[in-house]
Amino acid sequence: MPYDAGPVLGGARRTLRPRDPDADLKSWQIELDRVELDVMRAERGLAHGTVLQTDPWHVPDDHGPLPEALRQRAEEIHARQQVVLAAIAETLGRTLRQQAVATALDRSSARHSGPVYVDVSA
Repeated sequence: MPYDAGPVLGGARRTLRPRDPDADLKSWQIELDRVELDVMRAERGLAHGTVLQTDPWHVPDDHGPLPEALRQRAEEIHARQQVVLAAIAETLGRTLRQQAVATALDRSSARHSGPVYVDVSA
């Protein structure tokens, strides 16, 4: 059975205690929910062309290893993340190409930016 020393506060050492597999499972379910919510936000943002907003996430160091029961779900979320990353890269590339065209057009029209008068009295 895995053991957990618990948090070390003020340099004090704690006694090892058995990890609670049910607590680890619940904790990881919550973490996967958070990650999946960010993936859903990104998918929706890409579909609607809106700004992507996600919460920062770091691998928790107090949960223990990912339980085997959640492995498939974690892999599915990871696969969706990869699809979103590819879509973001494609969108970014398209945006950069459009920006380059707009910049080139702006530069080419800037040479002739003086006022133009048309004689309508003739």
